[in-house]
Amino acid sequence: MKKFFLVLSAAAIGLILSCRPYDGYGPQGPGEWGPMMHYGFGYGGMFMWIIFLIVVGLLVYFFVQAQKTKGPMQGPAETPMDILKRRYAEGAISKEDFDRMKKDLES
Repeated sequence: MKKFFLVLSAAAIGLILSCRPYDGYGPQGPGEWGPMMHYGFGYGGMFMWIIFLIVVGLLVYFFVQAQKTKGPMQGPAETPMDILKRRYAEGAISKEDFDRMKKDLES
């Protein structure tokens, strides 16, 4: 994914650099009507809005992916012995049941 992003960035930079300001010379030589006629903004200007939308979309995608990985951290999972001790402490099981289940877990 990083390689794709780098290639896309290089292409976007190349197209941005090809958008030169109007200097009186265009594809058909000097004396043109102005910057809006005959591709006066360079050949990359035709596609800049597409490149802009792709770059914005990629930035949003990478931002969302980064936020997903930063989610709340979960603690270590409870072991069966921890669950048994918690149930005994809550009073859900009796002392005899606790000892029997503890013996079963240790074997």
